Amino acid sequence: MNLKNTIFVITCISLFIISCSRIIVPPTIDLKPYQAISIIKFNCTEKGNLADFVTQKFIEEITKDQKPIQILELGNEADILAAIQQTTMDPDAYKAIGAKYNVRSIVIGNINISDIKPEISIAPGLSFVGARGVVEASFVAHMFETTNGATIWTGSARDKQEVGSISIIGGHFMFDAKDPEEAYGPLAEALVKKATKDFKETWKWSRSCF
Repeated sequence: MNLKNTIFVITCISLFIISCSRIIVPPTIDLKPYQAISIIKFNCTEKGNLADFVTQKFIEEITKDQKPIQILELGNEADILAAIQQTTMDPDAYKAIGAKYNVRSIVIGNINISDIKPEISIAPGLSFVGARGVVEASFVAHMFETTNGATIWTGSARDKQEVGSISIIGGHFMFDAKDPEEAYGPLAEALVKKATKDFKETWKWSRSCF
C-alpha cells in the first residue's frame, strides 16, 4: 500500500471513530411516576442482619441512575401488617399501605440462602491446610401499585459463591455471619445487581457505527 492509500485508509478509520459513539439508554423502569416508593425490609431465611444489608443494597442500586427518588423504608413485614390490620401481603394490604403512608408503590422481596457446603483442604500427610464454604442463594423482588395492587415490576437472580468468615475450631466447621457484608457481601451484591438491571441506565453504540 502506497502512502496515499495509507493516508486514505487512516482518514476513513478516523472519521468512523469520530462519528461512532455510545449513547445512554434510559432505564426500562422509570421510578419517578411511582413516588413516593415504600419498601419493606426483605424476608430472609438466614438469621442475622443480612435482610437489612440486602435491603440497603437494593435501594442503592435502584437509585444509582435515578435521582432524586423518594423512598420510605417501612420496616419489617410483620410490623407493617399489624399496623394496617392485615394478615398477608396482598392487593388489599398494598392499598392499605398506600392510604396509611401516602405512597404510590411498594417493594417487597425474599432472599433464600442454602446451607453452607464446607470444603476442607487437606495436604499430604493429613495436615489441615484451609477451609472454605460455598452457598447458593436466590433473590426475588416485586413492585406493586398501591392504588390497585397491580404488579409494576418483578426481578430475580440466582448465584453461587464462596462466603467469608470460615474457620475450623476444635475440629468443627464454623461460620460467623454476624457481619453480613464480610460473610455475604459479594454474593448479596451480585444478586441485587442482577435483579435490578431494569432500573439502570445502559449503553449502546449509535446507529452511525454500523
